[in-house]
Amino acid sequence: MKKISLLTLLFMALGMGMTGCKDDTQPRLEVPTEFVLNTPAMADQTYIFRDDEAYKPLNDITFTVSQPNYGVGCTPDYSVQIAKNEADFEKWDAAEKTGDASEDNSILGEDEKPLAFMLETVSSSASITIPGEVFCAGVNTLYGFDLDNYNHETVPVVVRVKAAVANAPQSVIWSNAVNINVSSYIPVSEPGKLYLIGQPTGWDINADKVYLEETGIGTKIYFGNVFIPAGEFQFRFYSALGDWESNAVGSQDADSPKDISFNADGLYEGSVFMGKKKGDKLGKGSWQDASWTGGNLEITVNLKEMTITMQKAKPKAIYVVGSFQGWNVSDDNCPLEENPGGSNIYVGTFDVPAGAVEFAVYEKLGDWEANYVGPAGGNGAFSLASGPFIGDIDSSVKANWKNESWAGGKMKITVDLNGKKINIEAGE
Repeated sequence: MKKISLLTLLFMALGMGMTGCKDDTQPRLEVPTEFVLNTPAMADQTYIFRDDEAYKPLNDITFTVSQPNYGVGCTPDYSVQIAKNEADFEKWDAAEKTGDASEDNSILGEDEKPLAFMLETVSSSASITIPGEVFCAGVNTLYGFDLDNYNHETVPVVVRVKAAVANAPQSVIWSNAVNINVSSYIPVSEPGKLYLIGQPTGWDINADKVYLEETGIGTKIYFGNVFIPAGEFQFRFYSALGDWESNAVGSQDADSPKDISFNADGLYEGSVFMGKKKGDKLGKGSWQDASWTGGNLEITVNLKEMTITMQKAKPKAIYVVGSFQGWNVSDDNCPLEENPGGSNIYVGTFDVPAGAVEFAVYEKLGDWEANYVGPAGGNGAFSLASGPFIGDIDSSVKANWKNESWAGGKMKITVDLNGKKINIEAGE
């Protein structure tokens, strides 16, 4: 028994020794020293990002890298960082060493814009494809581009890639930097506007209250019902405010009025002209009608066909939808008409049967979930027992006005969209 125990101990010791040798020789991830971002084949040309008619980007951008020399087979994640120049990468790296930098793009340069921008896309493939919208969002952030100040000029962009293996801090390595030139793309998230600038707005290049709205993102067709006071029919449009010499949409390129007239049906049809680049002073002609006696126009500007249609129209309106209207969000049988024209104050008087009354107000019909004007705070209960009701309105609140004991008769409703007030009273 004693001999067997000694042999057993001997075999156990040999086994432990063999196991230790195996652990010592197992492959380990080495700290990488080599990692290359390949120069794109078209690096000497401009990468042009454009949109289609629905404002969607038409192209992406792809970068390829070599795998870092980790000494073992593993798959790192690749992240792409961009800057305006290599000096900004150096400043960002210096901030990282002192603990001031992070990958949330919060380290700002002297121009108050990020020194470097880490793109959202992370790839496990050595061929890294960045969606055009994501890449351009980074470029636009670096340079502070937006719809109002960018005109597709070409700018330099420096690109580098970070490689890292999950749960292995020693695996992090940055590639070399590659320089490219980019003409960016500004995504659009809502329909555009054409602002009416002229006599009705005091020839104020920053006046934003009177405008045509695009019928849908990317349609390039703009529509609006606009009140033009008597003797003030002279105006043109701007797609962006703040600059007299850019973004004009007018009756001709020359900066002078063009006389127009309406036919027997109250219709005018013509052409529009507009600038092609920032500061080109084109499209600055205005439309003019010296005989205009005041009233509303339904105006349609089609920037695909470069045409304009103006039709004499009824006053601008918003709509009551409710118990005495039939609860039909597509029926315009209870309009509140703008009065006086151009005031953004809407008035209507309706025959309302006795009993419980409930109604909502919509700036546009056709959609229960959009364009509503509700009571501030969501509480729309009102009483006329002591006289007219005056309440606050909020266009972000979907709620109804309610009166449980209406005596019956005419009800006058006034909505002031500028003053954010509603007035409800017994009508005559």
